[in-house]
Amino acid sequence: MKITVTDQIHLSELLPSDEAACLEHFKEKEIYDLTLRIPFPYTKADFQAWLAIVETATKQQGQPTHWAIRNGQGLLIGGCGFNGLQIGESHQAEIGYWLAKPYWGRGIMTAVVRRLCEIAFAEFGLVKITAHVFAGNTASAKVLKKCGFQQEGYLQKHHLKDGKYLDARLFALLKA
Repeated sequence: MKITVTDQIHLSELLPSDEAACLEHFKEKEIYDLTLRIPFPYTKADFQAWLAIVETATKQQGQPTHWAIRNGQGLLIGGCGFNGLQIGESHQAEIGYWLAKPYWGRGIMTAVVRRLCEIAFAEFGLVKITAHVFAGNTASAKVLKKCGFQQEGYLQKHHLKDGKYLDARLFALLKA
């Protein structure tokens, strides 16, 4: 299943062959610093565990709810998906995403998030999509705002990471 985002970007299922790309992209500690669930250092075992989670979710839902973001050559440059989604039952779910550092600042993630929200509203029956962003992650907040998300709250000491409590901004997009 291939989902076109732009003429140079598409989404497809995560594959076992994406392991090397993930290991390479996640050497960049800044991705770890800006995300909640991506470990550092990232290992082959981490990739295998993530692949298993994605495959299980796809089987349970009958279709993918997590995707690889790919460039025009089909190479993995990021990932995205929904947490807390039960297709046909959930009215809301949380969107999550990451992008390889060489691709930052090009509008790719804005296009991906916009496309994912269209799918979630049209095909998954959602009426609300949420996103948690670490307080210091201004780039991610900009992506969400460009896609029509509004900040609904500021959550103090909401996440515990590396022994530190981190504040988060809660964003949401409602179906029109």
